[in-house]
Amino acid sequence: MPLRLDLQSAVFVVLVLLVMPIAAVRSKSIITGGRGRQAPQRSDLLARALFVQLLLFAFAFLVARHEAMPLWSWSGLRLDTIAIAAGALTLLLTVGALSWHLRTPDERRTLWLRNLLPQTASQWALWSVVSLAAGVAEETAYRGVLVVLLASATASFVLAVILSAAAFAVVHYPQGAKSMGWVFAIGLVMQAVVAATGTLYVAMGVHAVYDVTAALTAERRMRAEEAES
Repeated sequence: MPLRLDLQSAVFVVLVLLVMPIAAVRSKSIITGGRGRQAPQRSDLLARALFVQLLLFAFAFLVARHEAMPLWSWSGLRLDTIAIAAGALTLLLTVGALSWHLRTPDERRTLWLRNLLPQTASQWALWSVVSLAAGVAEETAYRGVLVVLLASATASFVLAVILSAAAFAVVHYPQGAKSMGWVFAIGLVMQAVVAATGTLYVAMGVHAVYDVTAALTAERRMRAEEAES
């Protein structure tokens, strides 16, 4: 059912569709220590990321509740939802591995992810918490609230999905152009998971597990390359 966008919903759309992508573009030099800045500690970066995810979820939750969006429906864990989750996770990890091998050695050595990958047990624990928070917050905001609001504003679900995935990709601007293309594809896959399962929960779980697994895999590959060089 189409919604009449009020001020709160409009502010959310502007925040997620414009303000956050612009902030992500501006933050790249801060994260990498460019322009003479000293790069923040990994723990500080992860703590900031957690704070942003919590704020994002809080705002998305308030808007969803205000608009009475039925985003958290759940019909139980069924065989088909498990199969969809396993298939989506396998697809993401497989294409992610392909993306790694399609990069040149120089590109892999300068990956933005190297600035964030945990190095201690406490950092890995924090990474896991951030991954869980990102799964919950980003799926709620991008695949839930933003798509519903944009579909109501544009009268097109397809356009809403594309705009949401594009905003999701640009928020990951510090990772580079190739990674943004990959994140855009992730956004589409996650939206397909939501459409196929009829719930955000499966996408949240896939998202969180993927973030942790991808980090562990990247750390192993980087150590292997460093050992060979």
